[in-house]
Parts: sequence; C-alpha cells; structure tokens
Amino acid sequence: MKLYTYFDFYYSRMSENPYAAISPVEKADLIKEAGFDGVFLFYVDRIDEVVKIVRDRDLEIETIHLPFINCNHLWLDTDEGREYVELTKKGILAASRNKIKTVVFHISSKNNPPAYNELGLARLREILDLCEKLDVNFALENLRRLDYLDYIYANLKSDKLKFCFDSGHANAFTQNLLTFEYEKYQDKLVCVHLHDNDGVNDLHLIPFTGNIDFEFLGKKFKEINYQGPLTSEAIIRGDDKDLLQELIKIRRALEEIEKFRT
Repeated sequence: MKLYTYFDFYYSRMSENPYAAISPVEKADLIKEAGFDGVFLFYVDRIDEVVKIVRDRDLEIETIHLPFINCNHLWLDTDEGREYVELTKKGILAASRNKIKTVVFHISSKNNPPAYNELGLARLREILDLCEKLDVNFALENLRRLDYLDYIYANLKSDKLKFCFDSGHANAFTQNLLTFEYEKYQDKLVCVHLHDNDGVNDLHLIPFTGNIDFEFLGKKFKEINYQGPLTSEAIIRGDDKDLLQELIKIRRALEEIEKFRT
C-alpha cells in the first residue's frame, strides 16, 4: 500500500503567496516525517528543483498535475488555447525527463464551458502523440461536465489516455459520488485524489471531516479492482495549525480508507 499527499498541502492566509508560506524543503521534510511514501506535484517552472528536493528525501513522485488556468480555451481558436497546449507539453516533457509516469489534466472548467469540438480533439491528439513518444500517461480528471470525458474517450484511442478520479469533485461538482459510473472508467483509472467537502463546495478537507462516505468509496475501489496508491489532495488552511500533526491526520485517514479496500 502506497500513500501519497499533495506537495502543496498548506495554504496560509497570512502569506502574500498562500501556497509558498513554507519552502519546498520544509514541505518535503514534513511529508517525510509524517510517514508518506511520496507526493504528487503541481507543475511550476522550477519543477526540476522541486523534484530533486523531494527525491533527496527518498520520497516518490506519483504524478505532476498540469496547470488548468485557461483550460476552456482548449476548445477555442484563441492564443490562450494554443498557449495552453504548449504549457501542457512543457509539463509532459518535465515528467518525462524526471521519470514521472503520469500527468493529470483538466479538460474543462465551470458548468458551461465552450462546446467540445474537432479543434479540441486535434489538440488532444497532438498532446497524446507526445505522451506516446515519451511514455507518459495522460490522466483526465472528473470535473463538472462528465460528457467531456465521454466525448474524448469515445473519439481518441491511446494506451496513454488514462483517468484520475477526484472524490471532492464527484461530491461537490457533480454530486454523484454514490452513483458515479466507476465501472465506465475503471480500465483507465491510474490515480485518485482523495479529499472531503460539504457536498456543495470543493473544500479540500481531510477525509472523514466532511460528508463523503469513504467506506463506500474504499469498497468501490476494491470492487473495480483499483490497486494503485491512495493519494490525498487535502489542503491544510490556517496559520495556527501544527502542520506535522495535520499531515499525520491525513495519512491516518488514508490508512482508514485502505482498510475498506482490503
């Protein structure tokens, strides 16, 4: 059993840059001390430096989450759309040179994105060609519009086109965690992002502190034969928190979910 957490697990309300209130070295040291096997990273320009810091502490790197600002422009003939494709390729190249197996990608944002179309498919085919060349998995997340997932999976075929299940999105965005069609995507599922919320807002809470039924979810993972790592995307907020103890709470929550999977 591998347990991973989001590298940028801490959000400080007192900092000008909320996710940079503590250094990458401090983050890696805390994650290691809390007993995690590894992390997933968000793509930044200095990603290679972060990778070295993480691996110097014998932590594994599961995935790189690619940037998602302007992701709706994937479907539009705009400069932002072309720039989004190029930024995505930079992230895939970073994953390849650092021997990170999978990148995670958003294909739409909000409830009314631009209609999916041939232009978006062509851009995704271009991206998948690079993934195939570099042997990098390209995992799409479930967001507010699941029809975008189905459109892509129906129209693009690649052994690198995968799926990342996000519990918080299923609970707050589509509000169908209990009825989500897990079996539809099980053959593509390579990673999960586990965090809790109130069923309305994407709060990124520690599992078991919102209203998600993680016993159901753990048993569902067993049912669909998902045997990969359990990965937290919980975010610790507030400047009065004992970060090590909060990370230990996250690890223990994942261990509890794992009990339901076995």
